[in-house]
Amino acid sequence: MSRTMATHHSTPVDQTARLIPPRPDAPPPRRPYAPGLDGLRALAVTAVVLYHVNPAWLPGGFLGVDVFFVLSGYLITDLLLAEHRRGGRIDLRGFWARRARRLLPALALVLLTTTCAATVLRPDRLTTAAGDLLSAATFTNNWWQTATDASYFAHFGPPPLFQHLWTLSLEEQFYLLWPLALLALLRVVRRNGARAALAGAGALASVAAMTLLYEPGTDASRVYFGTDSHLFPLLIGSALALLRPAAGLLPGQLPCSVRTADIAGLAGLSALTILSWTASQDADALYPGGFVLAACAAALAVLAAVQPTGLLARALAAPWLRWLGKRSYGIYLWHLPALALATPDERTPGDVPLNALAAATASIALAALTHRFVEEPIRRQGFRTTARRMHRALTTGTATRHAGAVLWARTAAGIAVTAVLVAGCGVVTAPMDGNSAADQIQAGQRALENSPQTAAHTEKINAIGDSVMVAATPALKQKFPGIDIDAKVGRQLSLAAKEINTHKQQGPLGDAVVIGLGTNGVGGAEDLQSAVDAIGPDKPIVLITVHAPRQGWQDKLNKAVKAVAARNSSHVAVADWDKAIAGHTDLLANDGIHPGPGGGKIYADTVAHALATLDGSR
Repeated sequence: MSRTMATHHSTPVDQTARLIPPRPDAPPPRRPYAPGLDGLRALAVTAVVLYHVNPAWLPGGFLGVDVFFVLSGYLITDLLLAEHRRGGRIDLRGFWARRARRLLPALALVLLTTTCAATVLRPDRLTTAAGDLLSAATFTNNWWQTATDASYFAHFGPPPLFQHLWTLSLEEQFYLLWPLALLALLRVVRRNGARAALAGAGALASVAAMTLLYEPGTDASRVYFGTDSHLFPLLIGSALALLRPAAGLLPGQLPCSVRTADIAGLAGLSALTILSWTASQDADALYPGGFVLAACAAALAVLAAVQPTGLLARALAAPWLRWLGKRSYGIYLWHLPALALATPDERTPGDVPLNALAAATASIALAALTHRFVEEPIRRQGFRTTARRMHRALTTGTATRHAGAVLWARTAAGIAVTAVLVAGCGVVTAPMDGNSAADQIQAGQRALENSPQTAAHTEKINAIGDSVMVAATPALKQKFPGIDIDAKVGRQLSLAAKEINTHKQQGPLGDAVVIGLGTNGVGGAEDLQSAVDAIGPDKPIVLITVHAPRQGWQDKLNKAVKAVAARNSSHVAVADWDKAIAGHTDLLANDGIHPGPGGGKIYADTVAHALATLDGSR
């Protein structure tokens, strides 16, 4: 803002929110660097990586994503406000260009390198590569995950190569829309407190969406991936920036003492630590209560981290934390593809994931290289300057004094062209239907959709199950033409009795009931007995054991299944799927849990055998 403009307007520009025509020569926005925020980034990315390496180590580590969201909302809003305060305007084109320089180069490198490596090492992991790459490039990956019924919380088999990019898509959607909304707020609303309140109202609307969309006991991936239901951490960060900008308080705002900020930040970090150690992805209280608490706790930590003289800010600004934090974007991008490529299709139960630890370590090294040779040069120079320098190096003779740079540029260009060709071949030749768990589940879901279900009646069977039963649906329908299957991905055993009662409200149960739940590891003998009691003693009941050899709860749950069946032996039998498939694991998907067509036949035959034993004893 010029001195003349300040003289003619008694109210500061950021209070009147006047929008002035763009000034091409305006300097870039400035705000004080807060090294404590880099430390906060480091803690957040560490939590996410540990969760993906082994969820048992840090069950709530996925909440690190919400810390990133709060940080992004805060920093982007603070940046835009600083620009508006300096020049009375926000250069949207410049903002989006800076975001592109910051995010796209590393993303493109990871997508290309990972696809190339998967083509050579794990071609079976590329069955959804075309959709994954397109959605990542268009920043719609979170909705692509939802459309393909992907599960973020199912830890069976190798992790998907690009599933973690849902966060980047959600953030990019925010970067596209929030500056426009902020401009409207700056134009229409005079006080930052009121602007913050409106941002908070948007956050509450998103919280309400999570509350309404969440179905207790089912896989919550739709709620987790959705922009509508997971936007609130970004808006909470934005509201904080409107109230407490890092660039300095606005007129009329009361200062926050360093001690107060330290206490608030320590409380926030403590809450995040407790949640990371105790939160369960299956806990109903997480949706939305736990997520809201994590976002608010992260906001308190941000408030402390931007205080330049605070004790907590100085602790978070430790050199090693700052180093990790500055490379946290690259670490996040690289770690899941590295884990996916390093994880074999099968693993011996109880194995220490040394390959996963090695992959996580490698992701740090890759992130450091990416930061040094890709992110920083392009962020400083821009795309055009970088492209011109590369073109100059490629067309300059090797006899010049820059021969080393020319050779390096030509080598890099050759590697890039080769990688593009290999990756392209991998995508083109990737099988449309592979042997992944997602493939088998999708085939089962198609079978469910193509066979309308009717209320059970005489000579009908009710079957209630999870994703394993979904995958076995084609075989079950072939074996039992009258079967009524109600199976959903991520369904918990704890919901069995509730589902039974729902079916009873819709009409009488069939002549027999089959329950195939427990693959997701939540529930036990009490839940099984409740389901048996809900069905009643006058109907044959089959309880199916689970086959999840890499999951610690398998044996415990199978013992519970057999104990409940023995306790109610007059009308309950066990379909020992775990025993039946043990010698035929080649008939399972590559996660070693969900049946393919051959495994589905064994699943259906096992159920039929259990029903036959009940028919013979009655």
